[in-house]
Amino acid sequence: MNIKMIVIILGAGLATYCTRFPLMIISGKREMPLRLTKFMGFIAPAVFTSLIVPAIFIKQGKIDISFSNKYIIASFITALSAYFLKNMLVSVIIGICTVGILMYIF
Repeated sequence: MNIKMIVIILGAGLATYCTRFPLMIISGKREMPLRLTKFMGFIAPAVFTSLIVPAIFIKQGKIDISFSNKYIIASFITALSAYFLKNMLVSVIIGICTVGILMYIF
């Protein structure tokens, strides 16, 4: 890793810290309102969805919504396992194994 990459990583970390630190100081002294706390609970699923959906449905730059798309099948199986098992680790392992099996089969 060269020095330019290290400077970029440290700069990104510093920029992230500097934008969040004042809010942590302000919110650390007071209790956050219930509506804000409830709203903040939706941020992680929204970001996760925005990262995952293109990986599942976009194939070679085009939208692929068919059963030949292995990622749709794997995501469906993973979602079912997450719903019924209520265990994130097991669901992730099932998803990884499903993708691996489908890649091997097709």
